[in-house]
Amino acid sequence: MIAGLDLSLTASAIVTVPTNWDSDWKRVKTNVVGRSLPRGAIDADRIDRCVDIATTLARHAKQRGVKRAYIEGYAFSRTDQAHSIGELGGIVRYLLAINGIEFVTANMNTARKLLLGKVPRKGPKEACWGALAAAGAPAWSLDESDAFVCANLGLSEYAGAYCFAQAEAA
Repeated sequence: MIAGLDLSLTASAIVTVPTNWDSDWKRVKTNVVGRSLPRGAIDADRIDRCVDIATTLARHAKQRGVKRAYIEGYAFSRTDQAHSIGELGGIVRYLLAINGIEFVTANMNTARKLLLGKVPRKGPKEACWGALAAAGAPAWSLDESDAFVCANLGLSEYAGAYCFAQAEAA
């Protein structure tokens, strides 16, 4: 069992997929968790939110027997909450590690290119969501879709595992 994770403070998503899922969407489980903070929140509130989100994600992974997690890499172009996302990512990685779950950072450009063949400059998240919907995926949020894109990259590393892959566009 592997997992893909899309981390954010208001809507982190985890998608768990058995490596022998054979495109049976009923075998894919998701969870979205996040929390907004009121104006005037202090640093302790921010860390508490990160711990709550990370604990929920790690619990979901552990309960489903995840052995390896693929975590979306940070979007360095977004500086508005970069430090908070980094804090969340560190806590998630720590909780996965102490629960015996390996993790790797998924390069989203590579993951999207695997799924789409060519990544559009505008709306890459939406393009992945559309491709997954066309393949019969449930009516997921963009966050769940991105988490699955991470997991799909992970599936490509397992011999015999079903993953979505398109030939690179010429």
